Amino acid sequence: MYNFYIFIIYYTLILVSIIGYGLFFLKLFKIKLDLINFGYAGLFGIYILIIYSYFSNLFIAHTEFHNLIVLFIGLILFIYSIKQKYFLYKSEIIFTFIVFILLFCAVLQFKNHDDFPYYHFPYTYYLTQQSLHIGIGQFNHGFRTPSSIFYINSLFYLPYAKFYLFNFTSLFILGFTNIILLKKIHNYFKFIFTKVERLNLIHFLSLLSFIFLNIFFYRISEYGTDRAAMVLVFLFIIELLNFVNLKSIKTFNLFYIYLLGALIVSLKAFYILYIIFIIPLFIFILKKNKKKKIYSNLLFFII
Repeated sequence: MYNFYIFIIYYTLILVSIIGYGLFFLKLFKIKLDLINFGYAGLFGIYILIIYSYFSNLFIAHTEFHNLIVLFIGLILFIYSIKQKYFLYKSEIIFTFIVFILLFCAVLQFKNHDDFPYYHFPYTYYLTQQSLHIGIGQFNHGFRTPSSIFYINSLFYLPYAKFYLFNFTSLFILGFTNIILLKKIHNYFKFIFTKVERLNLIHFLSLLSFIFLNIFFYRISEYGTDRAAMVLVFLFIIELLNFVNLKSIKTFNLFYIYLLGALIVSLKAFYILYIIFIIPLFIFILKKNKKKKIYSNLLFFII
């Protein structure tokens, strides 16, 4: 039970820390979401931590002490981001914790992925012991196919829990995706009862995606590097269709598409094939709107 309590405490602290990074850097980069949404704030927090983990490991190993500092900075950023508008965030905080409490049991069930002992665990654990990895592909073929999920998982190597938190990133990605889909589904039911919003196929697709993801992808411990990316692909397609469905591009926030595209490609390199959706989208936007903001968004996606 002692280990179980440690597991729950870290689960909560890491969740809050990730959202803290997302909220702070959204404000720092002056990126505005359409609505208060901890789903996209959390995914952006994961994106920020991925970038940090890639660059930081060039100079320092992701040891327990280093990761504790990263964790507590995220907690401080969360408190800083919501302290002045707590009542505005209160319902979103409650909703987020409900979603992740329901998902918690999923990470405790089933065996790890077949490739986990082969190269997922060795690669991630190596990041916690050494920095500046060069030439490690000679040790294991799997080491030649790194994924951003290994790097961010290495930040969860914490005292007492050690490497038992290495599956948490997949859980957080599924949880944040569920939050986003549930908000889209909520708009559908809001239409049924109040008729204040136009009904379209995006609502039905969000509902079907939510059901499919939580039935087919519930075995979080068995995720490979591609499963977490596949979860985001559903959301990526929904946002693309949402963009196509709009009459004016000025009412759509391109940040969603760029963020999801960047995360998907970083998790599994062969998903670069989805760039085929980005190129015509970007060309269309350039024809309609030639503001500098479009170029800054493209730079964000490339990074």
